[in-house]
Amino acid sequence: MWKKWKVWALIFVLLLGACSNNSHKAEDKRSQEMAGGKSPNTKMDNSSEAADKDTGTSEEKEKKQSIQDQRKVIYHADVKITVEKLQNTMESVRMMVEEKGGYLVESNTNIGEKGYEDGMMVARVPMNGFRPFLKQVKDLSEGTPQESVRGEDVTEEYVDLSSRLKAKEKVRDRLESFMADAQKTEDLLKISSDLASVQEEIEQIEGRLAFLKNQSDYSTVTIQFEVKNLKAEKLQTEDLNTWKKTKILFMKSVNFIFSAISFIVVALFGLAPLWLLVIPVWFWLWRRKKGQKKKPESPTSIS
Repeated sequence: MWKKWKVWALIFVLLLGACSNNSHKAEDKRSQEMAGGKSPNTKMDNSSEAADKDTGTSEEKEKKQSIQDQRKVIYHADVKITVEKLQNTMESVRMMVEEKGGYLVESNTNIGEKGYEDGMMVARVPMNGFRPFLKQVKDLSEGTPQESVRGEDVTEEYVDLSSRLKAKEKVRDRLESFMADAQKTEDLLKISSDLASVQEEIEQIEGRLAFLKNQSDYSTVTIQFEVKNLKAEKLQTEDLNTWKKTKILFMKSVNFIFSAISFIVVALFGLAPLWLLVIPVWFWLWRRKKGQKKKPESPTSIS
């Protein structure tokens, strides 16, 4: 009996020691995980932060991509080229505009008095063909072409108007639902007035958005044409007018003679009182000088 009791006691001690060792090992494992920052709570927090980081990065990428997709830039270009044949070159440009899917806004030519020619065209071309079209136009120039390109970024205005349009559309839908549920006449009138005001703002925003989209989708190009080499003018014999110029010079000579005679006559008769005083004095001086010349010399003595 005593031996059985000892066996059971030994078994109990061994089981108690085994349980104690397992508990110590579990505590050591927890301590190591806490020391290494690998607790279950820490792992969950890290997973959440990684998920939030990935979500924020994806949202930023989507936002940047949205802004890039809505990029609106209005381009205006001025090109000046010199050509030899104005009409042929302008016709070539017109065909190039049609090939690019654009259209002409204005076209005119000017012919001066001496055969000088110049012209001007205003074209709208799609944005995707804007640069190739400019290159084709400059290639038509006989000399060095002049080019000026300017752009206006209206993306911010376009995005802002788009946001406002969505907000106004929500307000319109809400007002329409209120109108459907309204029972009193006063409420119907008030909601109808507000709805009309919102609808007017929506139409204005839509019009501005359509304008910005058209201006950015189609670039405006103004082309100035100048004729480079004018043909030598033919001999203009009608401009010589030899006989006509001879008659004009003859009449001028005759007029000069008659003018001189007229001046002399006017001077003689117009200054007659003065001549009545001057002529006697002049005559007296002349007679005196003549008398001195005829006076005999005094005789000389002979030694």
